[in-house]
Amino acid sequence: MDEPLHLVPQPQHSARRPGCFALSADTRICLPPAAGDDDLFAARQLQREIAEATGLTPRIERQWRPYRTHDTIVLLRAGRDAAIYPPAEFGWQAPAARLPEQAYQLTVGPHGAVVAADSSAGLFYGVQTLRQLVRVHGCALPQVAIEDAPALAERGVLLDVCRGKVPTLATLKELAEKLSFFKINQLQLHNEHAYSFPRHPEVGAGSARLTNEELLVLDAHCRRHHIELVPNLQSFGHMRHILSLPCYRHLAETELCWSLAPTVAEGYRLLDELYADLLPAFSSAQFNVNCDETWDLGQGCSEQRMEEVGPGRLYLEHILRVHELVTRYGRRMQMWGDIVLKYPELIADLPGDVTLLDWHYEAEESYPSIALLAGHGRRFLVCPGTSSWNTLFPRLDNANRNIRIMAREGATHGAAGLLNTDWGDYGHYQPLGQSWYGYAYGAEQAWTGGRTPDEAFEPAFGRLFFGLAQGEAVVAAMRRLAAVNLLPGIANHNGSYTVYALFDEPLTGRMIEELPAATLDAMREAGLAAEEAFALAAGDSREPLALREMAFSAQLMREAGEKVALSQRIRSGWARMATGEVASEAALHEMDVWLAALDTRWEALLKLRGRFTELWQARAHLQGNEEPLRYYRGTLARYDAAAHWLRVQRQAFERGRPIDAKLEAYGAVEQRILWEQPFV
Repeated sequence: MDEPLHLVPQPQHSARRPGCFALSADTRICLPPAAGDDDLFAARQLQREIAEATGLTPRIERQWRPYRTHDTIVLLRAGRDAAIYPPAEFGWQAPAARLPEQAYQLTVGPHGAVVAADSSAGLFYGVQTLRQLVRVHGCALPQVAIEDAPALAERGVLLDVCRGKVPTLATLKELAEKLSFFKINQLQLHNEHAYSFPRHPEVGAGSARLTNEELLVLDAHCRRHHIELVPNLQSFGHMRHILSLPCYRHLAETELCWSLAPTVAEGYRLLDELYADLLPAFSSAQFNVNCDETWDLGQGCSEQRMEEVGPGRLYLEHILRVHELVTRYGRRMQMWGDIVLKYPELIADLPGDVTLLDWHYEAEESYPSIALLAGHGRRFLVCPGTSSWNTLFPRLDNANRNIRIMAREGATHGAAGLLNTDWGDYGHYQPLGQSWYGYAYGAEQAWTGGRTPDEAFEPAFGRLFFGLAQGEAVVAAMRRLAAVNLLPGIANHNGSYTVYALFDEPLTGRMIEELPAATLDAMREAGLAAEEAFALAAGDSREPLALREMAFSAQLMREAGEKVALSQRIRSGWARMATGEVASEAALHEMDVWLAALDTRWEALLKLRGRFTELWQARAHLQGNEEPLRYYRGTLARYDAAAHWLRVQRQAFERGRPIDAKLEAYGAVEQRILWEQPFV
């Protein structure tokens, strides 16, 4: 009785009662005569959940009137079906007024259960809650009365699919299914060129691309799971993959080929044709045109126009043109709010039907832009992130505060919803499996309005997602691995230096000086402990692939610690040899030890590269992994260069020549990693 209900998201109101309802081989899932396909689909989900959890397969029946009041699970529409299913007979109290959209009631009594709603979405969400009770409690469902509705109406996830990693259709369908289990109701695939445009086949040629048919299938699959698949296409900045092509380069603002030039009329014809190719694959009435981070705007083709009207008005002129196109296709426009927030005087001039997406990815005590947009009467979504990018493992501490506070302030100030972002900066090397925590956490906080503490969320998520036996241990290992991102020398804005530690130059890299020994010890210890925990859980977990992916990231974390620790030993020993502190014979022996260690690290990284490709292909098309593979190839080459240089130095030292104390003959090259590279 004292055991909490392990549900994600937590219900707004719940009352636990003594006793349970015991499922049996004779249990029925009962639908009223007016139940449609949506309700039947939800009933089948529940039927499968019961079968997987208990081995029982209750029959689904559509009944004019129930012929019994025991061993029955009833799925009904409260206002429509209350007369057919009298409340007193099923232990369910019918509401006095119509339930809001997405709201539901769930009553589990001693003889059965009732899920009641006045919308198909509400009934679906009630069934998801009942599925979670089945998953955790099996045949003995706790008696409970739940009244529930979301704090934020739109609860979404945005997954980046245009930074190299294009998921397979099977992966995207699985994503929709699992997001809906946590009551997520919107999905966006951030895109620039990863779509096969019939009118512009050059766009994305040679790389993996989603097709119109795949999106039609995915759209239907999402609708079945009460998810709105919102089309998304870059339409101003972030257009480098398109504008760098010779046939479109004249449409670019500058030679950087980053932003579309708003003063070149042909650019709007391009957008019009891209929209015509993309939008018919989606049933959603919304369309995210992005238009964020227009860094080079006004620095090239539109420089004169910017001098005439200013940067804010120049940006607005483009937005108004894009809005005309979007409206012509019968869609309501979404756009990122970062640029208009720099010029708040523009907010009032935006068309009234535009939804602004207010993004912030670093944890703050408050986000003043939320109150600002609310004060202007704008429709807006708050957009935190999973903090999974630019790091070997997500920065969970940052993400949780970021998501929770934005959800709370969004609910307070009347946001239309929350869109939780999962970006793929610099090659999208991070695996999907380590983002599920962030997706579920966003679903939790969007539903409750940022009121759920981590200590309530994590036990529930661990049990529901990874399994009853090891779920909490998995989450504990995740938190320990994520805590590495907070260590001295590792913490960084919008990422962590863990990736840099893994791929940095082995003898001259900056991490050699910046990472304390205690940090390196913690990286290795946390990586090893997490790898063991994930491996232990994988045998009987619901999510073996996600656990393998996270185990791989744990291996990378451990390898990064080993690599930098070796680099520090070599550099420290080299300095002592240069001053004559080490006897010749000891120095030669130590060099041999270093050479063997460099070979070990080379072999370890080579194996990890193969594992990386294997896991990439488990969820995504192979095309597109070239950029992250370059990190592996580059570091392997530098290991070879370091070993070669060290062997030459050893031979010279053995002949009595002085060593190259300042590594002047080493020939180190600049290792450009992540944010040191051009951002795409």
